[in-house]
Amino acid sequence: MSAVLVRHPCVHRSGRPSGSRSRTPLCPVATSSSMSRESKRDSARSAVEGLCGSADLLVKRIESFAASRPDIEGIDKLARAAARERDFAASLLESSDPQRGIQGCENNLRGLSLELTCAEWAPGVTAVRKRFATRSPSIGAKLGDDEVVEVDVVAQEGLLWIECKAENGAMASNIVPQALALKTVASASCNLRCFGKAPKVVVYATGTLGDTEAGFLSDAGISVLSARDARIESLPKLPRRTSTANLDITALFALVSNVTNGGATRPISEEMNIWADRKPQHAACLRAEIDAPLNLEAQLAAYDRLVAHPSVIERFEDILKTVGGPKERQRWEERWQPRINVVSPHLDGDENTEDGAEVRSLEERAAQVRSLSRLSPQQLDPFELGEVAMARTFTANGRAVSSAAEQGVLLETYVHRAVWLVGL
Repeated sequence: MSAVLVRHPCVHRSGRPSGSRSRTPLCPVATSSSMSRESKRDSARSAVEGLCGSADLLVKRIESFAASRPDIEGIDKLARAAARERDFAASLLESSDPQRGIQGCENNLRGLSLELTCAEWAPGVTAVRKRFATRSPSIGAKLGDDEVVEVDVVAQEGLLWIECKAENGAMASNIVPQALALKTVASASCNLRCFGKAPKVVVYATGTLGDTEAGFLSDAGISVLSARDARIESLPKLPRRTSTANLDITALFALVSNVTNGGATRPISEEMNIWADRKPQHAACLRAEIDAPLNLEAQLAAYDRLVAHPSVIERFEDILKTVGGPKERQRWEERWQPRINVVSPHLDGDENTEDGAEVRSLEERAAQVRSLSRLSPQQLDPFELGEVAMARTFTANGRAVSSAAEQGVLLETYVHRAVWLVGL
């Protein structure tokens, strides 16, 4: 076996090989800077894993809330936004620099979580992340960015718009223009609620508001609630309960018709069957009452007062004389006519009006109702009375109610199905 000569480098006293100019050690040695970088990467990865867990929990919370409240408009948008943040957080696990995306994702998740908390807490929530505009869009005049706002939570059956602010410490001063923009859009005629009431604006926040900003918002009538200890009692008061029911001609038909007064009780009488066979709408009317009794009288029991427009009563009694039967006429004369107040829609000191400003507001609303197109004067009469008397109008004319809403007038109504007089 031949010998092998191994030549080792000559080492100086300094520890470097002969002829070497490099000061880098021959073996890799962990420096403080490399250890710091590794530590930061581990810390960032740990933070991202925690972020993924938080995002997943938030998605599950939203899904659970959506299952219990599927009626809330926009809850799917909130769920999709949370899912996007969850996916983004998961992508950070593969990122070469996850630290750059952590803060933004944390902020977004905190905001989404607060919106959900507010929706769980607020009364009468109808929508989340809902967009409103100062006017209806048109082909010739599209909406600009300054004409549209997004409301985080719409509560109290549309009468409350809540802006959620999830900030640690002091809130940014831009909350003032944001809240004022919400109030401006809320006051637009197309966003007024029943009886011309504009939605109130509330800021629901985790941070603290500076004295200057708080003063601006207070002067504008905008409340600021702490999300940490908010109380339902602190919300703006709802308008007083509607205690008057206003009946249009279709409601009067439903109250006195034989269909809703025992005619649909099995076994169906021969007379009712003969009537139902005359027209398809008669048969549909009888079948609907058999399947689900209307019981409008029970709905009216919740109101202190029943009213009707003079023209409604006049038209109804004319039709009742010619089309109604003896039982239906008797039912009107003995049971319902004595209970209904015939009221003209003229403001002359009605007990529902409290001051001159309210009277002017009601006059404006009445004029707005009268200006509606595609509705006949006979259809407008009861709706005008409903506005002036601040009453809920009972009607089967859902098409007219929808037409008014399309024209920016939201009427306070109870829409029921149509019921025909039988002639018995």
